[in-house]
Amino acid sequence: MSISVQGGIDQGALRQRLISLLGAERDLVRDFIALLGQERETLSHADMEPLFALSERKGQVVRQLDQLSTARIALLAQAGLPHDREGIQKLLGDAGAPTWNEFLAAAEQARNINLENGRIITERMKNNHQALAVLMAHADQPTTYGRDGMSRTRPGSRILGSV
Repeated sequence: MSISVQGGIDQGALRQRLISLLGAERDLVRDFIALLGQERETLSHADMEPLFALSERKGQVVRQLDQLSTARIALLAQAGLPHDREGIQKLLGDAGAPTWNEFLAAAEQARNINLENGRIITERMKNNHQALAVLMAHADQPTTYGRDGMSRTRPGSRILGSV
């Protein structure tokens, strides 16, 4: 492995730092995949309470990924390379190819699982809205409100238990 110094910058050290950053990102994406799997499992049950904790943890992982991405962008800028696939591959060379490919595969897997979870959530919301519409129609519940913000009742309706 040759180490080149370009403009006072040790490309070998930058390469190693990039490999390290990509490894950390890959590991976090794998953590994110595990959380997405838990989310999918939770979505298959009636109890949605665990989604709150999962959402918080997913947010933490995303913030960590953003920090690593920012560090990667800065590192590529320091190397005088653009922040794109070509720039990353140029700095990594053959030495970092396995880590880069693992990162890309994990990111693609996370994307696919996230899209599927989104589809499941959208379908559940659609079903809930349809069920609510049916219940409201059968319960003869008004869907408008008066000036005071209270539901308008239809003439002749009364509250249960009243005379």
